[in-house]
Amino acid sequence: TSAMTQGSTSRIMWLAQSAPLFGLLCYVAYQWRNLLSVLLLIGALYSFIKNFVTLLTDTKKVPRRAFFLLVFFDLWIGLVKLSQCILLDLSYSRALLDGMMMLNRTCSTTRVTVHKINKDVEVYMYKPETVSNKGCVVYIHGGAWCYLSARGFSGTVSYMAHYLEMVVVSVEYRLAPEHPFPAGLIDCYSAVQWVLDNAEMLGVDKEGVFVAGDSAGGNLSAAVSLLYRDRQGAPLEAAEEGAGSEGRPGLAGQILLYPVVQGYSNSHFSMLDNSSFFPPPKLVPETISLYASGSDRFFKWFGDPLKINKVPKFWKTVVEATTREESELDTIPEVKKLAELAEDATFEEVMGNSYILPLHAEDVTNLPPAYVQVASADTLRDEGEWYARYLEQSGNTVVFSEVAHLHGFMMNYKRNMLARNELVKIKQFIGQHTK
Repeated sequence: TSAMTQGSTSRIMWLAQSAPLFGLLCYVAYQWRNLLSVLLLIGALYSFIKNFVTLLTDTKKVPRRAFFLLVFFDLWIGLVKLSQCILLDLSYSRALLDGMMMLNRTCSTTRVTVHKINKDVEVYMYKPETVSNKGCVVYIHGGAWCYLSARGFSGTVSYMAHYLEMVVVSVEYRLAPEHPFPAGLIDCYSAVQWVLDNAEMLGVDKEGVFVAGDSAGGNLSAAVSLLYRDRQGAPLEAAEEGAGSEGRPGLAGQILLYPVVQGYSNSHFSMLDNSSFFPPPKLVPETISLYASGSDRFFKWFGDPLKINKVPKFWKTVVEATTREESELDTIPEVKKLAELAEDATFEEVMGNSYILPLHAEDVTNLPPAYVQVASADTLRDEGEWYARYLEQSGNTVVFSEVAHLHGFMMNYKRNMLARNELVKIKQFIGQHTK
């Protein structure tokens, strides 16, 4: 029996370890489907025509080259079809990506508990064996607002809690396009409120609550910071801003890891210099559109200054360049009620909403201290730096860090020394802003 169990375990481990390779193979097959399919088809047809007489007269002498090329072409088409099913179907691609993320094993010394804070949202609380800081980090995972999950990030966040030596709460927020803006933002804001309401049960200090996130999670973390400031810490259920915020301190800080924060320019330096790296420049406008509206209807407008009527304030004050004169269109009020952005919102409303694109905010004063990190080989590098400068120019405390690495490098602390070094800096930043 033990031999059978050992054999089953080894097969399962082999499948788990093969998942990233299979996913990469599917990705390559899908990305190069047109060119390679044409080349294989030409090769198969050439070999078939060249040996046509032999095929007609004596089938036993079919050249192996022609036979194998035809079979390989058939298999290639099958793989392309399979990769289209996996990569274009959200349920398949989410399952595949989550499976790849879960190869990062959780830290054995970190205890994990799951809490359902309302009908839509679960949070995972990670408590390390050694707690040296009574604060709490509310972590919001990345994944272009459409992919990955808090469960898939369990390995990443458990080691984050271990190295930071403090409680980390990871949010399982609703994903786009099924649940577009403001669903994800509401869920993350509600998670912060839940931590504040249950600080005693969690064993954390209310005055030491930070929001943190990577990529799209960095966007949501910045948006939560803006929303918390605008509502003066009041729960979303409160009728007026500030109502019900008695006894709620401000957020201790925001930790933004290679965040996506703007949709104005998709042709600036890092987008061009790092265009061969992840995320692809064409993917960014599409995912912003899916998050903002639940569809790709704004895909062609995001990132093209010539199609945008109003130049954002950050472009004039931080980038110090404008690509066209500002139009006379009515400006959109910056602090918008979440319910006002309906599914039929205009592109101008989306561009003017700082909760979707924090770098487009007209007012970024009085925000919590920020730790903004970017990766050098990342298409989002420039906008992260712009946001850090924008916050600093507005009188906020900012720590900026640029790391010579790729987008997403902070996902594996156990094996990545640069990621662990960044956690040391983040731990210092947290220590400076907690009692």
